[in-house]
Amino acid sequence: MFLLLTQVLLWLLITVIIYNLLLKVIPRAYLTLLGGFLLFAIIVLAFFFPNDRLVATAWSILSFPLKPVGATIVLLAAALNQGLKKNLIMAALLILLISSVPIVSTVLARPLELGEVSRPATTAAAPAGAIVVLGQGTTQPSLPPRPQIQLTDEGSNRLRRAAQLYQEQTNRGNQPIIIASAGSEANNVASVLTQFGVPQGQIVTESRSQDLRTSAEQVKDILRSRAIGNRPIFLVTSAINSRRARLAFSQVGIRVITQPANFVSTEPGTREARNITIQSFIPSVDALSVSTRILEEFYTTIYYSLRGWLSPTAT
Repeated sequence: MFLLLTQVLLWLLITVIIYNLLLKVIPRAYLTLLGGFLLFAIIVLAFFFPNDRLVATAWSILSFPLKPVGATIVLLAAALNQGLKKNLIMAALLILLISSVPIVSTVLARPLELGEVSRPATTAAAPAGAIVVLGQGTTQPSLPPRPQIQLTDEGSNRLRRAAQLYQEQTNRGNQPIIIASAGSEANNVASVLTQFGVPQGQIVTESRSQDLRTSAEQVKDILRSRAIGNRPIFLVTSAINSRRARLAFSQVGIRVITQPANFVSTEPGTREARNITIQSFIPSVDALSVSTRILEEFYTTIYYSLRGWLSPTAT
């Protein structure tokens, strides 16, 4: 009951925030009670049916103001609508400036990324039962004029890390399977892994997942069908979402050792961490992208917690 009440209060709060943001750009007369009801209905549907295409599209539109670029655009639109209000323009520029400064995005990313690295866990030297690579978003659609599979910025590091782990395991006399959990990208991910030296016979594709939760469920079924016992399961994913990935897999009964990739930050005290230059304070598109990813991870973690999809007891 407490969890249900928390969910209702959270989504009521989000509804109020979005409603007030829209009031700044849309005359109040047009935001009728029916409009508010429809808005709340979309939020509820997004909560319980996040993978429905229509609902996901509607939610991506409604949640746009909750991201740095979206908040900036909404505030600037409100400023124009209210006669160039300086306070709204300053707020918009401040949001855009802070979220696009490299040193800010690095500091925000550090606790997310290094928290999993510093966790006491069995090292990659242990014989793994399987290596799971979360491959959604690692390849680009194979559309003309692309003659071959193209990797995204995250894809190269993540898939190479999975292949590296497999090579380390084989060097120790172990041959674990690699589960390419990537939804519609699974076959492309498997193809790239073979190019990185992983035998095709050791790759199992998982193409039914749509998000981290369904990926954990599908991987659990694969592990059960292959009777993989108590050996460690290595989970290769982005460093930013590695903690949520570990807790989500733990919640369905899979104990994993995260193997993060695509790091943004560095360990405090290292040479790279101390090497702060003028470039660290000059806004960039890359830093804005990282800040947006961190904010999305924050929202998604809250959502997973409310749905009960994160293990509260995993260590």
